[in-house]
Amino acid sequence: MSALIVTGLICGLIFLAALKRPQWGVLAIAALVPFHGLLIIAPVALSLWKEAAVLAVAVAALLASRARDRATVAPWLAPAAVLVLFGVISTVWVLRTNAGFPIKIAFFYLLVAVIVYYHPFTRRDKDHLVTILLTTGTLSALFGLAQQVLGGERLVEMGYDWNESLRTTGPLLRSFGTFNQPFPFGLYLMLVLVVVGTVALSQPGRLRSRIFWLLSPVLVAAMLSSVVRAAFVGLIVAVFVVGVIIHRRLLIYAGILLAAVVVAIPFAVAVDQRGVLAALFSSSSLEDRGGHWAATLPRMLVRPLGDGLGTTGSAAEKVLEAFYPRTGLYQPDNQYLKVGLELGVLGLALYAVTIGMAIVVLRRVIRVVRDPLEQGVAAGVLAATAAACVAAAFSTYLEIFPMDFFFWFLLAVAASLPREEARAVGGWRRERNPERRARQERREALGEVRRGRTYVPMIRP
Repeated sequence: MSALIVTGLICGLIFLAALKRPQWGVLAIAALVPFHGLLIIAPVALSLWKEAAVLAVAVAALLASRARDRATVAPWLAPAAVLVLFGVISTVWVLRTNAGFPIKIAFFYLLVAVIVYYHPFTRRDKDHLVTILLTTGTLSALFGLAQQVLGGERLVEMGYDWNESLRTTGPLLRSFGTFNQPFPFGLYLMLVLVVVGTVALSQPGRLRSRIFWLLSPVLVAAMLSSVVRAAFVGLIVAVFVVGVIIHRRLLIYAGILLAAVVVAIPFAVAVDQRGVLAALFSSSSLEDRGGHWAATLPRMLVRPLGDGLGTTGSAAEKVLEAFYPRTGLYQPDNQYLKVGLELGVLGLALYAVTIGMAIVVLRRVIRVVRDPLEQGVAAGVLAATAAACVAAAFSTYLEIFPMDFFFWFLLAVAASLPREEARAVGGWRRERNPERRARQERREALGEVRRGRTYVPMIRP
């Protein structure tokens, strides 16, 4: 009963904040979701508080007034809507009345992007979000490193379970921080390092940027302790993307660091008596996944419409075990294979078009915006999206909470711009001269353009 009261209190406060400004409600959820895993040892609220909070913000967004000075450039929401419709039809056709959970798992947090589309983030909102990411990432990282000191037995006494939250790789206990498993912990720290680090590079003289560089070794060490190799690879990809698109010197620093690591590896292996490095960078799990990927891929190719949403992955684990216990479950460990198996080649194409359009929009945003913070956020989100696309090749990325929340949320936030810049970015079709169009819009804002001359309308008393 107390958990229900706390859940209602949280959602009520978020709803009141969102009535004033829906952006505040979304920021509040973003600040809380990294600590959702603590409900395992302190069940003070219901597990569904996060879905209830998002719905509360959505209702408040319908009632709140909309600002007219900014816009969110998100043409990718159109193919995403088609993908949602296709997915809903497929899962209802296959699972009938049990279709609700797969739909929630696959598409629910797209609602956050829709909220941001109608209520774009301001520069100050983005600034608050970066601070939230740094703060929550640091707190979770510190708890993750503390788990290495506490050890498995002490964590069991606290209420965590083996093979659920507690997992090992060789001699290593895999940290999971304030999350329920190592996977979201490692991927979230990757996201924090990429987004906040890119903003810090764009604002080098700011106090928050200096604090980030001081804390970055803690964040990296905690990410390594999770032993989530998809996060390791994603971070490397993100650094390369940021270096190519906005900070070229980063490539030099990354190259020097990589060379130092390569030189140090033989010495580290020689003194590593416990086999920590071998466990940390073992490729055995990738080899196992490669085997079942090769065996399953032909099934995707011969079924163009797929088996139906919710027939693989965690959604199938929840639904099929409850209602069809004799049905075999398959965990693809690959987001693209999962989409292909469930929705076929058509669904995979819609998914690729959605992500591709979002990446193109972010690239245009980086070229158009001039504010260092907004440009840094856009570049960081683009790099984080590229990292997520790589990590999705080794995990069902959009089934891992809260990575699904932040994936759609950040794509919309980064594309929230002043209207003039939003017009310069444009939609899916590229304008031949966006700068000229922006100047034209400014002229039209001052008066009416007729026959090549500008007439400012007279204001009568």
